[in-house]
Amino acid sequence: MTESRPILILNELIVRDYKNKIVYDERFHLGVNIIRGKNSSGKSTISNFIFYILGGAFDNWTTEANNCKDVTAEVSINDAVFTLRRDIGKSFLVPLQIFWGNYEESKIDNFNWNIYPYRGTENTVSFSNVLFNALNFPEVKSDLDSNITMHQILRLLYVDQETPPQSIFRYENFDPPLTRKTISEILLGIYDDSLYSDRINLRNNEKQLDIKEREYKNLVNVIIHSGGSINKNIIEKDLESAKEQLIAFNKQIQELREINIVKTTKKTETKTEQIKKQLTEYKNKVNNQISLINSYDLEIADSKQFISTLEKRILELDNSILTRHSIGELPLTHCPQCLEELDFNTPEDCCKLCKKTLQGAEKTNAKRLLQEMQLQVKESKKLLEMKESKYFQLQTELPGLVEKMRFLQKALDLSIEDPQSTRDERIDTLLVNIGFMEGKIENLTKNIKIVELIEKLKNEVTELEKGIKNLKLSISEKESEQKNKFTLVIEKIQEITLKILKRDLDRQDEFKRGRYVEVDFLRDTFSLDGGNNFSASSKTYFKNAVLFSIFFTSLEFDFMRYPRFILCDNMEDKGMEKERTQNFQEIITEFSNEYLKKGKEHQIIFTTSMVSDKLDGTEYCVGDYYSTGNKTLKF
Repeated sequence: MTESRPILILNELIVRDYKNKIVYDERFHLGVNIIRGKNSSGKSTISNFIFYILGGAFDNWTTEANNCKDVTAEVSINDAVFTLRRDIGKSFLVPLQIFWGNYEESKIDNFNWNIYPYRGTENTVSFSNVLFNALNFPEVKSDLDSNITMHQILRLLYVDQETPPQSIFRYENFDPPLTRKTISEILLGIYDDSLYSDRINLRNNEKQLDIKEREYKNLVNVIIHSGGSINKNIIEKDLESAKEQLIAFNKQIQELREINIVKTTKKTETKTEQIKKQLTEYKNKVNNQISLINSYDLEIADSKQFISTLEKRILELDNSILTRHSIGELPLTHCPQCLEELDFNTPEDCCKLCKKTLQGAEKTNAKRLLQEMQLQVKESKKLLEMKESKYFQLQTELPGLVEKMRFLQKALDLSIEDPQSTRDERIDTLLVNIGFMEGKIENLTKNIKIVELIEKLKNEVTELEKGIKNLKLSISEKESEQKNKFTLVIEKIQEITLKILKRDLDRQDEFKRGRYVEVDFLRDTFSLDGGNNFSASSKTYFKNAVLFSIFFTSLEFDFMRYPRFILCDNMEDKGMEKERTQNFQEIITEFSNEYLKKGKEHQIIFTTSMVSDKLDGTEYCVGDYYSTGNKTLKF
């Protein structure tokens, strides 16, 4: 049970210089947010700061931006409030600091900030992992695991000025098509982590099946070509017969030696001591091995119980978050301790018990706990896998050690009973026979292990074949569902794009009579009725129409993971005339208001030097009207 419709909202953006002076501090709201002003007044700098603080990789700062120390943002992610802070550096690999709470709380609490690196390691998680968990994004389990970051996700959310107008994604020097495909599948809600797990498991199972089948055939051939049997019962009978013969040979030697004169020598005592030393060594090995096996057995059981408890708590916490989101707040009327009626004069945004301001604190704390427990589960599973591997190794080694210990014990018993006996021809013959029989017993013991391994491999092959069949069926069903979702999303993107194009001013005839929009995320292209050979300004209009259509489509389908947030710094790029860009602004604002009326929360932030007269000075605008004399950054 997981939350749908991930939503990201920027509540406040704060920028500080190296004197810790706040040079920019503005609040943002749901719906349309307009940052307006003349060219070169710092609007794009604010856009880049927003992109950067949300996890974007950016280092091409302007002179004014390089005079800033850090950027801070209060954001709401699925109703939980976080405060993010990131130093402005010359490398895009700068870590991100995260505070689980609002900006005002973060200013007076310097101890509960956590620092997360740009890239995770085996023992640390990246800030992308933290933000993905907060957004309820699935774990990307494809071969591109290391490449899918928050920066990659933002490439479809941030419309900048540097990217060519014919591209959908924000420009990258190294941009593999499979990366773009994975990003689009995640955001469109097409990506199914269980499907990718099935595909990887299928690939691994088919590889394992090939290995196991070859191992099985090789072991069978070795046994058959050596003249042995692959029937365990036959080998066990041969082994029992060999042991009986060995006992008989030892008995005959003992009887012969009882007849002869026994002489003890120093040499014989030395041999006995050597056997004792070896036997003691192997007894210690066996005892240590058994002790380790028992210890790992307990540790594995404890680990499994610990993981099971954590997973249960994660599920319960996840369900409680969704339940609260679905049915709303349950009013607390009486104190749970003394059962006295609570004071109903407490403000709406305060806790009825402790009177502290809430502001999404419950959701934020729940998300923080969820994040911590998920990391604990991940680390515990890695440790459990290592323990189980070691446990299996110890179990495999034990039978060989026990068998060697038994041989040494028999040799010691024989040596003690008769330290030095007269060596006649009959005893020598029996000793040779004993050596041969001990070798045969050792070989038969090894053959039993090989046959057991053959049987184990046979069972594993059967299970792998069964698993492969089930995985193929599961993959087929999930691919069908994935295809249906993709068709729904693409058709809606096409529908909204055509609406926006047809409402353009009379500048491009093809827009008015267009019938089919194609969006190809893999090739990073889009076209209208098979073509995109328009003027530069029309290409820009078309591109913005496609990207905003993807955004608006996310408000239509709850299964989409696009976080209902878009940032556009490209409204009048490539020679877009004033009337045309103002018309586009009004269309976007109209669409936004219609969705807000339906209760579809979202956020649009765009910059413009040619703000629509209908929108200028309204509640949509954020901050002043900026100019060269009144820039966004106030040093």
